[in-house]
Amino acid sequence: MYHHDIMYSIAQERGRERRAEARAARNAAKVRRAREFWDERLQQLARPARRPSRRRGAAPAG
Repeated sequence: MYHHDIMYSIAQERGRERRAEARAARNAAKVRRAREFWDERLQQLARPARRPSRRRGAAPAG
């Protein structure tokens, strides 16, 4: 094999590895954002709903 072929092969391999690392990093970021979203969503749903308060001093209807 010639020097050029060896260096080309190494460059291809490094590029492949870097693309795989970048793909894994993007996937990890998506998973992290999804977890944060659903954690926040569950916290919002777990809070009791606010009930409208009656006006003070108002006579009951009826």
